[in-house]
Amino acid sequence: MKKRFLYYSLTIVFVFGIYAAASGVAAQMTGAYGDTSTSSKEVKRAAKFAVQQRTLRTGNRVTLIKVVRAEQQVVAGMNYRLVLRVADRRGRRRTATAVVFQSLKDQLSLTSWKVSSPFNR
Repeated sequence: MKKRFLYYSLTIVFVFGIYAAASGVAAQMTGAYGDTSTSSKEVKRAAKFAVQQRTLRTGNRVTLIKVVRAEQQVVAGMNYRLVLRVADRRGRRRTATAVVFQSLKDQLSLTSWKVSSPFNR
C-alpha cells in the first residue's frame, strides 16, 4: 500500500512539474533579471543617474538619447540593467549597458558601464 501511494505521489509531482515547465509558470526565477518598462519613473531616474555618474567619473560629457531596454533584478534593493543610446561631447553615438543599484534606502549607485558599439542615427 505504501509503495503504491509513493508511486502515485511521485507520478503526480512529475506530471505537474512538466506541466509547469511547459506552460511557463516558473518563467522568471527569483533573483533573475526580468524585463520592465523603459518609460517607468524608476527606469528614467536610473538612466539619468547612470549618465550623470559616467560624466562625473570620466570628465567627458555623456548625453542620454534613449533607453532601449530595461531589466530589473530584486536583490537587497533593486538592480536596473539598462541598454542606453548615448552621445559623447563630440556627438558620437554609442550603445552602452549600465547597471544601477537602488538601495533599500533609495540611494542609487552606478555599478557597471560598458560601451557596446557605435551606431548611426
